[in-house]
Amino acid sequence: MGRREMNRKEIGEAGESLACEVLCRQGYRILCRNYRCPYGEIDIIAGKGGKLIFAEVKTRLSDGFGAGRDSVGSTKRSRIRRAAGYFLTHSKGHYDSVDFQVIEIHVAQICENEF
Repeated sequence: MGRREMNRKEIGEAGESLACEVLCRQGYRILCRNYRCPYGEIDIIAGKGGKLIFAEVKTRLSDGFGAGRDSVGSTKRSRIRRAAGYFLTHSKGHYDSVDFQVIEIHVAQICENEF
């Protein structure tokens, strides 16, 4: 049949799924997606050995609104840090290092085929 355009939420979810696949190929284990707490949300929390990463995923169909990393300002970074602290306080795991990342996904087109 035909194609339909995906909405922003679907595009974001597709980008997060791709980011998870890339992290898994790099040996990370996805601990949580869309972690929510009183301080905010973290798109992906992943671990590998003693390393833990908190990732914000920005999916772009074009550069019309700038690079994804440029849209993660000081307010968003502060919320992610507070949410990460909350996660670490309530987590039973022990981590040697913690890293914060912005994962940018650039796609020319995302579509779904309907059957």
